[in-house]
Amino acid sequence: MNSVALTKLPSRAIPHIRGSVSLRTALFGLTWCLIILAASYDAYFAWQYRAVLDAWEMNPFILWLAGVGGLASVFLVKLFSMVFSTVVAIHCHNRRHRLEIPLTLVVAGVYFLLSFHYLISHLQG
Repeated sequence: MNSVALTKLPSRAIPHIRGSVSLRTALFGLTWCLIILAASYDAYFAWQYRAVLDAWEMNPFILWLAGVGGLASVFLVKLFSMVFSTVVAIHCHNRRHRLEIPLTLVVAGVYFLLSFHYLISHLQG
């Protein structure tokens, strides 16, 4: 049965098709999936309300960038920053670098607060 195979897994591991995945890797992957989901919703929201960007955007750098280069430049900066931070986080995770957890916590915290702001705004109407 499978119970025999599961008892031979290393401690704190999750069964996977190709073997086992450590809990650390699973939590890291889940966290970054949620971060990317929140960033995607942020981009979707920006696209939906692009006509009134200056009324809801709170980041002065993004407002300046939209005024200088248009909405396309805003999306390119958001895309580049997400790809860059994700690649740096994956690199830190693979190397077990000490900045893996602080980087993930800071980025996740920012996107959690942004998601919370979107939720509260949506609930208020």
